[in-house]
Amino acid sequence: MNDQDLDHRVRLATFHFLEEQTQLRGEVLPREILAQGFEFDGQRVPLIGPQGIFKPALLHETPLSITTVPEVEGKRPPYDDQIGDEGLVRYRYRGTDPGHRDNVGLRLAMQRQAPLVYLYGVVPGRYMSCWPAYVVGDDPRGL
Repeated sequence: MNDQDLDHRVRLATFHFLEEQTQLRGEVLPREILAQGFEFDGQRVPLIGPQGIFKPALLHETPLSITTVPEVEGKRPPYDDQIGDEGLVRYRYRGTDPGHRDNVGLRLAMQRQAPLVYLYGVVPGRYMSCWPAYVVGDDPRGL
């Protein structure tokens, strides 16, 4: 199986997992469930990690999910992600290097039209998942 076939199958399995979990638990999922993820061909596939742009080890190039952390009173969020009036999320790059592997992965997801999972932090430890989400623009100068 080539990398793109594997990528496609993992994404479909991810969406199926999220559908099951939202039916069981509701629209807002605990981080523990997302971090545990599911098993695919004998390998665990988590949906969330310590970084906002997350690619599980099973995937080779494009991330599986992007996360906006919840607001915490008195604490500034690490990135200024915004949801615009048109319903599009303006997701910030990781750091200041447009060539960072995570940022390159998002760009590749845009070029391949790879569906992602967008995890929006509602409160600490709880996330609303939106899928499929697509990268539709790229602004490396807007770091």
